Amino acid sequence: MFQVEPDSFDTFFDAIYWAVVTLTTVGYGDIYPTSEIGRIVSMTSSFMGIAIVALPTGIITAGYMRELSREKWE
Repeated sequence: MFQVEPDSFDTFFDAIYWAVVTLTTVGYGDIYPTSEIGRIVSMTSSFMGIAIVALPTGIITAGYMRELSREKWE
């Protein structure tokens, strides 16, 4: 995106921050970090939130569905 729309982003890091916030679908744009360290912390917490919530949810759901199918056939 940095190469495609050079007028939209001042630095490559701004483009990376935009991509992370967009892909993790966090924030409404009303409050956002303005410093580089703030943006790094927000990107890290976004990825950690996905790792802590989204990944285990799939594993738990798969186990739950397996148990339901096992009970159905017994």
